[in-house]
Amino acid sequence: MTSIWIDNVPIGAMKILSCYREVQQILAGGMPAPRTMELHLSNACNHACVGCHSRRQHRSRHKFLDFDRLKEIISEMAELGIEGVEISGGGEPLMYPHVIPAIAFMRSKGLKVGIFSNGTLLTKEMSEFLVQNLLFLRIAFDASTPGTYRKIHGKDMFDRLHENLRTVVEARSRLRDADGGNGEQRQGWNGLSTIGAKYLVSEKNWRELGPAASMAREIGLDYLQFKCLRNSKFTLKGELLEQAREEGVRALREADAGFQVFGSFNKTRVIGRCFLNPIHPVIDAAGDMYLCAFYHHREEEHKIGNIYQKSVPEIWYSKRHFQAFNSSDPKKCAIYDCPFHEAAILARSWIVDNKKHLEFV
Repeated sequence: MTSIWIDNVPIGAMKILSCYREVQQILAGGMPAPRTMELHLSNACNHACVGCHSRRQHRSRHKFLDFDRLKEIISEMAELGIEGVEISGGGEPLMYPHVIPAIAFMRSKGLKVGIFSNGTLLTKEMSEFLVQNLLFLRIAFDASTPGTYRKIHGKDMFDRLHENLRTVVEARSRLRDADGGNGEQRQGWNGLSTIGAKYLVSEKNWRELGPAASMAREIGLDYLQFKCLRNSKFTLKGELLEQAREEGVRALREADAGFQVFGSFNKTRVIGRCFLNPIHPVIDAAGDMYLCAFYHHREEEHKIGNIYQKSVPEIWYSKRHFQAFNSSDPKKCAIYDCPFHEAAILARSWIVDNKKHLEFV
């Protein structure tokens, strides 16, 4: 009897193979519709996190995307062929005054939705809505003690975060039980959201990675992802980095049948000019559209238009977009650990060089 191992981790480079047709179109000089659009609904944030690359945006006079224009661009995105909307920041998404009706409108247009949040503004009523309407909810979970959490987030909200996470997990459990358990089988769409944690590892918190993974499992989260803070004075290096790797091994041991732990301390490698950013652009709270999520250190180079001046399709197929795409600088891409770095290596080998003969089953 033959058995195969199935990778059910929801984050990783292998997902690029689902974009086989888009990559082919890009290589032929075209511009496919994005698979995902990242939206920064809010520039306002209730935290002040160490290493946050959106600090300048938090001081912007543009606090929130206009809700009426947001509904228009959601319709434009759906018509363009975009499948998923990743709501992140920028600022804290749950500070957006219209976040619930915005998600409801996205769902009404057939879009799948995920949110990155610090989790401290979750309420019982909001939790029940989110677990029924999101594909994923991913929470910043950067400490296992209140003191370290305060050092990382600049706020004494450790206990509130844990209370909120228990509330959202309990809301999902109630809905799953009411559905006769089928929510677990259909988890993620027309079912119930996955609830995960992201741990950004730095000099300030590496010692608590293992205990944090244990806590996340005990609360009832589905996974914990960890990665290194980059481009910061608190970035791990030298002996501390090696000790943190050992702590990462302890974190990995917390995984079990119902809880995944994954991540890496390795710096990702850039293999040349990015050819994957058309798959995942960004619109920020000021309405500016950028090539990709890692635009903060090169805003003018990566800005391709503004949704208050043009429609999403007009920006997407504009001359400016092609110019920016063809002139992106790989050296600036290398500053952060972009998930497209590893995805590009796979895409280069399996799609560009056709090592997998993907035309054949």
